[in-house]
Amino acid sequence: MKHFLFLIISLLFLACETNPPTIPEIVDEYGKVIVTSNIDSAQIFIDNINTEKITPDTITALAGNHVLTLKKTGYFDASINIIVLKDSVIQKIIELTNESGRVIVTSNVTGADIFLDNITTGKTTPDTIIASIGNHLITLKKDGYFKSSKYVDIIKDSTILKTIELTPPFFPANKTVLLEDFANVSCVPCVTSNKIIETLVNQTYGTAKLVTIKYPTNFPSPIDPFYLANSSECNARMSYYNIFFAPTTIIDGLLRPISTDSNDVKAKIEQQLSQTPKFKIAVKDSISGNEYFVQIIINVDDPNGLDFSKLVLHTVVTETNIEFTTPPGSNGEKKFYDVMRKMLPDKDGESLTVLSTEVSKTFERQYTLNSSWAQPNLNTVVFIQNKDTKEIYQAGSTF
Repeated sequence: MKHFLFLIISLLFLACETNPPTIPEIVDEYGKVIVTSNIDSAQIFIDNINTEKITPDTITALAGNHVLTLKKTGYFDASINIIVLKDSVIQKIIELTNESGRVIVTSNVTGADIFLDNITTGKTTPDTIIASIGNHLITLKKDGYFKSSKYVDIIKDSTILKTIELTPPFFPANKTVLLEDFANVSCVPCVTSNKIIETLVNQTYGTAKLVTIKYPTNFPSPIDPFYLANSSECNARMSYYNIFFAPTTIIDGLLRPISTDSNDVKAKIEQQLSQTPKFKIAVKDSISGNEYFVQIIINVDDPNGLDFSKLVLHTVVTETNIEFTTPPGSNGEKKFYDVMRKMLPDKDGESLTVLSTEVSKTFERQYTLNSSWAQPNLNTVVFIQNKDTKEIYQAGSTF
């Protein structure tokens, strides 16, 4: 009997050795959190661990209590306690507040609108604005003045004074005539007409009375490098005026003198200079990095007889003093002036219908420059033209 009991106990012991009891597997339980904020791109941390996500986004977390934190440069860290439930989706909104400083903005002009990083603050000079720490652009704008900007470094809890002066426009007292010339690097008579134009602009009249735009043609040479650089806008202007040969010179959109006859060209210019202009135009340009900025102020002096729905404002970026070591064409010319590079905003210009109800209007242009253009040689020519009759009422430039 003892031996039998011993055998039973031994078998039970062996059974326990070979088949241990099963331990239940522990499975983690998760939920999701949709994290949003009043500020985009804030880093999302949970329990001080970076989730590698930014707002707005959804994170996954273990069920239980956690600390959710948002961080972004220039803002105070913000945290809240959350409870994540198994298989649940909850939404949490955390607002960030700026680490900020103050700027007292003053100017030589009161009532100028204050912009911070090109966004209106709703305030006018003089006043104080609050901005997050770091570098910011403050801009002032007021009708009748060219806008002006300055960068400012904001330091936490500081107050600084920034004075930004606005410049009133300079309006030429009389008519400024626009001479548009269509030429080609392989056009032989263009050599003569080009010399006539340069003499008239630089020695006879000056740019307050006469400004020029040279539009390259694809004849006689179809491979004129200036034409190939902007053929679409060259074609548009040639089509508008029905240009069939080079050189062709057009004064104020209407008059076509003999391009190689200096007396005829001068007589047509004098005819237009004798007119009393209906508009005043002031133009200012600036370059920041590779960006070209243009401001244009137009005053209406005499609206009588004008159909503003037909008027357009053309803005043309030109490059002058372009010189080659060898002639690019067959006519021997190596130096070129006032070549059209770009029309802003495009070949069609901008409608001036707004001037039917406003006596003064400011326009702004911005364009990314071609790296091959010599920035010191760039200028802007603007002019007001009746798109139907082609008459040009007034021109202005940054010369």
